[in-house]
Amino acid sequence: MNTESPLPARKKRFPFGIVLSVLALVTAYVLLVNAGRNLEYKKVKAVHQEFLALKQQKASNAEWEAFKQSVHTRIDPVIKKLEATACSDFPVQQLLLWATRDYLYPMLDNARVEKSREQQKFERCLKEAETLINKLP
Repeated sequence: MNTESPLPARKKRFPFGIVLSVLALVTAYVLLVNAGRNLEYKKVKAVHQEFLALKQQKASNAEWEAFKQSVHTRIDPVIKKLEATACSDFPVQQLLLWATRDYLYPMLDNARVEKSREQQKFERCLKEAETLINKLP
């Protein structure tokens, strides 16, 4: 009498589907977190780039005033958020707060032709924030 089963023993297979699903979920999570990360920095950096472009093209007073209004609309909410979150535990937010609240608007007023003290301080804060961001995991 044959005691062996007619069906072959089932081999344990590596769960590729489960591993791929978990990997896809982790990747999606990381991408979403990074997209929202440093959003304030990205907004401030964009304003700075526009400022430099206007300065280079020697914009008119009307263009500067329109730009300043646009900056207030975009950056005032960022300043409010930074005032609520910035502290020594979050140095990037602290640097961005100083750049926006203390130096941005004076820079828009007095650095249209020559680099002002406020522009130098604003750019220093922005550069230091960028350095810290690049060091984050």
